[in-house]
Amino acid sequence: MNPLPSPLTQDSKQVVRLRRFGMAALAYVIGAFLLAATWALGFMPPRPALAFGAAILAINASLYAAIRSGFNLRFEDPSLTKLQTLIAITMLMTVIYFLNDGRDLALMLCYVVLLFGVFRMKTREFIFVTLYALAGYALVINMLMWLRPQAIHNVYLEWLSWLMLASVLPLFGMVGGKLSALRVKLRGSNRELSSALETIQQMATRDGLTGLYNRTMFMETLRHALVRAARGHAPLTLFFIDADRFKVVNDTLGHAAGDRVLREIATRISRCVRASDIVARLGGDEFVVLLEDVHPHAQLESIARKIIQAASQPLDVDGHEVVVSVSVGIASAPRDGADEHALLRNADLAMYRAKEQGRNGFSFYVKQMDEPSEERLALAAELRRAAERGELRLYYQPKVDISSARVTGAEALLRWEHPRLGLLAPGRFISIAEDTGLIVPIGRWVLRHACSQARQWAERHGLRLQVAVNLSPRQFRDQSLVADLDEILRETRLPPSQLELEITESLVMQQPEKAAVQMAQVRELGVGLAMDDFGTGYSSLGFLKRFPVTSVKIDRAFVRDLPHNADDVAICRAVIAMAHSLRLTVVAEGVESAEQAQFLGREGCEEYQGYFCSPPVPEARFLELARASGPARQRMLA
Repeated sequence: MNPLPSPLTQDSKQVVRLRRFGMAALAYVIGAFLLAATWALGFMPPRPALAFGAAILAINASLYAAIRSGFNLRFEDPSLTKLQTLIAITMLMTVIYFLNDGRDLALMLCYVVLLFGVFRMKTREFIFVTLYALAGYALVINMLMWLRPQAIHNVYLEWLSWLMLASVLPLFGMVGGKLSALRVKLRGSNRELSSALETIQQMATRDGLTGLYNRTMFMETLRHALVRAARGHAPLTLFFIDADRFKVVNDTLGHAAGDRVLREIATRISRCVRASDIVARLGGDEFVVLLEDVHPHAQLESIARKIIQAASQPLDVDGHEVVVSVSVGIASAPRDGADEHALLRNADLAMYRAKEQGRNGFSFYVKQMDEPSEERLALAAELRRAAERGELRLYYQPKVDISSARVTGAEALLRWEHPRLGLLAPGRFISIAEDTGLIVPIGRWVLRHACSQARQWAERHGLRLQVAVNLSPRQFRDQSLVADLDEILRETRLPPSQLELEITESLVMQQPEKAAVQMAQVRELGVGLAMDDFGTGYSSLGFLKRFPVTSVKIDRAFVRDLPHNADDVAICRAVIAMAHSLRLTVVAEGVESAEQAQFLGREGCEEYQGYFCSPPVPEARFLELARASGPARQRMLA
């Protein structure tokens, strides 16, 4: 039968208190030896000496029993420091009363007794104990004068000893109190420092939202795990987990609700694996799981299905039932990657394959993937971090006033400075961004960057130019578009009239009623709207009248053969006439010759874009063109 736990085993502080009591008991033992010496030298009668010895044993036995049993915990000061000090002072004064000689030497033990209160008692407690000692010694002198006058050789010397004690002992008590207060302050500082260090450690290694390992800590853990796996030839598998369409949750319920969903996903993933497995959040809605010593293919499939099933369970968020599925990519070392970056990249590729296969599933990384798909998956994985790595670039194609040949603005066009493939045009990655949902954050980056640069053109170069930004279908339908626009314009301090958004006819006609509302909200901000590629779809006067656009852009397909193709001439004239009837500006795309520009000018077209002025160029080159006059610009392009 196991014994009941004692207070010592339940409270580690009791062990410390018992240790301190042992030090005090040792002082009593030394005092007992001194007591025996006074008896032997004839300074004290034998009967009081024996009584004091018995009292010392009784007092220490009682104190030990109180601490050992936990009875001391009933007191305000469980260490019983003040109580023990008062008992010791009382014992000392009683001993001094029975001494025949050497009382001034015995008084020195008052300082020894007070030393046990240093770091434990407060200043007012020290003062109380010192006054208690002074009062005790004054009582001893008076009792000696009345009851044992033969023990006093010089009463003035006794009172002088009391006066010296009264002069020094309170100062000693005050110093002891200050030291005790300093100890308390140092302990508080140490606790704060320990807490701060713990917080720093937590921030350095843990994700603030979910409490899981963060990217930095996980990559270091993965690196060490790969070394162990290589040394012991043990299997190691990485799961890359991404929430499907998580942005919908943020857009509809808000970021606070999104954070709650992420915390719940983290909890559910953690419950699906062993306590020894590592679960981390890389950022956003991306999670990873590191599995060691799990080798069979079927077992990995079982774990992946378990995670997918757990994550897809409905979740109540502020009365809304939310269902978020996940896609899982699986890669194993060393077959799918010998270092942490290769393994993580390939698990990421496998996750994108799972998304391409319909989401809410898993996929193993396979080296024999067909090359185009593999490149697409690789680009998708790398595109997620392109903005963070500073790889996205904006090129600008000038808009030119036909009548004055002056640059009036620019269309901002996105490029990707890929570290391996070089400068990529939008055709290589925009469809990937659309499919994966990355087009929204990337489009937001383009808007902010274009507005910021347009503001700088005015402030630094005196060029008040309008900048045009293309909106993708997914970006246009995003419910936060108007709020994002308002925030970006306020942040960059760009006048709304200097920003124009370009949308296509086909985009608008997918949901014309909703599109009209969205466009009206954009126009309320003061931002311009251009109908891009006009003439290729539903072009009509009724169409232009239905939507609050400020300009139309004639598609390059109708400009290429001007002025020699009669059909193109007729279409361009009709578009310009319709636009002007609604007081809209007309911009022609794809102008490559002076002949085309002259024809469009005669027909009333206000502006053009095209290689006749310049292809899309970096910002520095665009500024050179914008500052140059028409003839000077032509010489620059020649």
